Amino acid sequence: RAMMLMRCLRPAATTTAILSTLTSLSPITAASRNNAAGSKFARMHMHIHTLRGGASSSTNTTDTGDSALIITRHASSSSTTNTTKYVTLAQPAPGSPFHYAFPVHDLELAKKFYGEVLGCVEGRSSEKWQDYSLHGHQIVAHWVGSDYRCQDYYNPVDGDDVPVPHTGLALTVEQFHELTDRVRAAGVPFIIEPHLRFKDAPGEQWTCFFKDPSGNNLEFKAMTKIENLFAKYNVVE
Repeated sequence: RAMMLMRCLRPAATTTAILSTLTSLSPITAASRNNAAGSKFARMHMHIHTLRGGASSSTNTTDTGDSALIITRHASSSSTTNTTKYVTLAQPAPGSPFHYAFPVHDLELAKKFYGEVLGCVEGRSSEKWQDYSLHGHQIVAHWVGSDYRCQDYYNPVDGDDVPVPHTGLALTVEQFHELTDRVRAAGVPFIIEPHLRFKDAPGEQWTCFFKDPSGNNLEFKAMTKIENLFAKYNVVE
């Protein structure tokens, strides 16, 4: 039993402390193991705390008679328990999901727009911010005051006055049309209507622009040939 606990617990100083404790206890027989009142060792819980990279790891070891059950709980260095309940409703995008934080003037309007209109799954939130999964990428709406509205600048791209700044995603062609139908059905006006841009060029793509309730500009596009997303060539306006 002592060797089993030594294999399960680290570091070496902890093992020495356990051996010292074990030698002070009387031997346990098979009969006493089956006797609920016969062995305080059978109920003994050892709490081992080690600092690893600033975090505390709490390990509870309970002898059940035939084997030792090891339960490890990770928490901050100031706490050894974590009672936060949570559920995961979305999975991250493959590879390296991007993180984008943006200002809003009203969190309830942001929740309705990003959650209901765009269909983004909500993750963590507080009274001041909400994060969402945008096709597995993390976007976070931060409340910055009721007076906020995005200040627009414009730049010509293939005959369109494109609002800057803007953000969005490169979707598949099918996803693009599903999204534009959803946005149109919700009554959200397009700044730039869905259309095909750079037709017959390597960068041919479907594109559209619209705003969220705080005036933040969103562009969603779909390359007709996704492998050309980063095609390098000079575009003549």
